[in-house]
Amino acid sequence: LHALQENLIRSHACGMGEQVPFEISRLIFFLKIENISQGFSGVSPKLIDQMIKLFNAGVAPVLFKLGSLGASGDLAPLAHLGLMIMGEGEALLMGNPVTAGQALEAANCSPHRYLAKEGLAILNGTQFSSAYCLYGALHGKKICRLANLIASLSLDAYECNLSPFDPRIQQVRPHPGQSAVAKDVLENLEGRQALNGESHKVQDPYAFRCIPQVHGATYDVLDYVEKTALNEANAVTDNPLIFFETDAILSGGNFHAQPIALSSDFLTIALSEIGSISERRIFQLISGQRGLPPFLTSDPGLNSGMMIAQYTAASIASQNKQLCTPASADNIVSSNFQEDHVSMGANAGTKLFRVVENVYRILAIEWMSAAQAMHFRKQRKTSPKLSSLIDLYRKETPVLEKDRVLSDDMRRTVTFLKDLDV
Repeated sequence: LHALQENLIRSHACGMGEQVPFEISRLIFFLKIENISQGFSGVSPKLIDQMIKLFNAGVAPVLFKLGSLGASGDLAPLAHLGLMIMGEGEALLMGNPVTAGQALEAANCSPHRYLAKEGLAILNGTQFSSAYCLYGALHGKKICRLANLIASLSLDAYECNLSPFDPRIQQVRPHPGQSAVAKDVLENLEGRQALNGESHKVQDPYAFRCIPQVHGATYDVLDYVEKTALNEANAVTDNPLIFFETDAILSGGNFHAQPIALSSDFLTIALSEIGSISERRIFQLISGQRGLPPFLTSDPGLNSGMMIAQYTAASIASQNKQLCTPASADNIVSSNFQEDHVSMGANAGTKLFRVVENVYRILAIEWMSAAQAMHFRKQRKTSPKLSSLIDLYRKETPVLEKDRVLSDDMRRTVTFLKDLDV
């Protein structure tokens, strides 16, 4: 029995590609502990105790992004987790690479010998797919709050009419996200100096006017995804399952990650749209309209200003659209026709991760552009809330007076936004 369980772990450890980031590997480890601790997986308390000790010591397995079909569980990546527990393979200790043996020693553990069913319990489950979906949902919520904040500054810099954010408009189309976004934007702009001639600008470009509708739709998708991901995080998804109270061992399909695959794909599309509309606002801000200089530079003949920054945003937005092809619509038969329908939830999750990081980059460029545009609105100030954020930002990233390497500014701005408490 020992040999069978260990052979299953070793033979299934077929991950390839880029290494899973430490924070997601830790989340996968945590979710696996949660899954097998509920009493339906047929594992020993000793295994659970060892996994908890390893987790509390800051240990995570070295996992790879490629290898899971998202059905029969995330077999390949979870096998690498199983290797670490038995003292083989690689691990991360506080983010630093170590051998599995060194990780066990740091946690005061010895290699675990798997009992009957324990290897299967580690292999089966949706924890890889679920961790990426949860990561996307958590960061998606921050991205939405940042998008509202940055869009508010863009609205003011572009001298837009705020009538599209009037609560009465939202009340007659009562999507919760739409109302929340409109309210958020108005609060962000509270106390701004009035615009001269604001009332004659009846209709602004859609990238500004339709912020509540576009951002709000993503809010509503996030609500759905969050509920699904949290439900999955607290579920038992290995196989077979042990029901001690009724003395039953039942084989089922809880390992199939279809709910997570669909959620990750849905969220990928929804967050991509946040980046798409943000890129359009960048384009409008640098286009030399409404009293702003072309490319947001005071000397557009000599300096290129923010021109190529918009190229970068457009390139990233285009890549996001390519990543929106749903992984969950795909299927490849495996395991000698036994596993004839799979979710591709892992691929959906890793695509979601890429889009999350890309949207942060696009929003950073919009923030840079909007803050630069406000520099040319010297006759008035934006709201106290946004003014204080610009002042904080300018401590690290000065106004673009003449051309410099903007790649450095972009990276600093991504960090600034990620660290911002919104």
